[in-house]
Amino acid sequence: MQVIPIKTRRITPEDNILDVILKGLEAAGLELKDNDVLAVAETPLGTTEGRTVVLSDIDPSEEAVILARKFEMLPEVAELVIQEADEILGGIPHVVLTIKNNTLMANAGVDKSNVPPGHASLLPLDSRASAERLRNEIKSRLGKTVGVLIIDSRTQPLRLGNIGMALGVSGFYPVADDRGRMDLFGNEMRITRRAIADNLASACTAVMGESDESIPVVIIRNAPVEYVDRSFDSAEMWIPPSECMYMAIFDEWRRTASN
Repeated sequence: MQVIPIKTRRITPEDNILDVILKGLEAAGLELKDNDVLAVAETPLGTTEGRTVVLSDIDPSEEAVILARKFEMLPEVAELVIQEADEILGGIPHVVLTIKNNTLMANAGVDKSNVPPGHASLLPLDSRASAERLRNEIKSRLGKTVGVLIIDSRTQPLRLGNIGMALGVSGFYPVADDRGRMDLFGNEMRITRRAIADNLASACTAVMGESDESIPVVIIRNAPVEYVDRSFDSAEMWIPPSECMYMAIFDEWRRTASN
């Protein structure tokens, strides 16, 4: 498998992201091939989809002011987190742990990095639809059948640093189900499912960086995926909180603490 970073110019709200990607490919002397997987970072994608916000336009609610004071955040950012999150679980200074689209993430995806000063970025409204649109546009314009992966970064419990996370997938199955298979010693696999899309997202994060690298796109060539003419969102990569080791323990702790 090859993981090929594509450097581009700075992306603006006026851009068509595929135009910028194709110019980056041309500058690198590369072309998309059939069965490539194109991974796109969510912030530059969201920038072209109108998902950047001017913080001075935000009027924080009383709830946001309280949240900001508790976790040492800008009240405007706290207001955006409240608007974007499905649930707020708690936090530490400067970061709130939330659930959004069935996924644990920091600040519900509200981010002040890689946007102009005084702005914040929000997650794409529908990452699955964005992935599908890009895949169809590539097919229409280039005649190539590819997979598309919209990615973000996240932290893991008790682990230092960020890894990748898939927000939306088009063209391949995001999860491989190994239940029912046998291991090397003939033991039946009962719970194992492999997070293919998340693992690919992590490989991309390793070469994209998250500061001034200006690498918003990665080509994954010869990816170990099963291609399919479908698209997927977080619902296809989700397990109920009752089946999640972290959430089950966290919910039990919350119940105990409230008694």
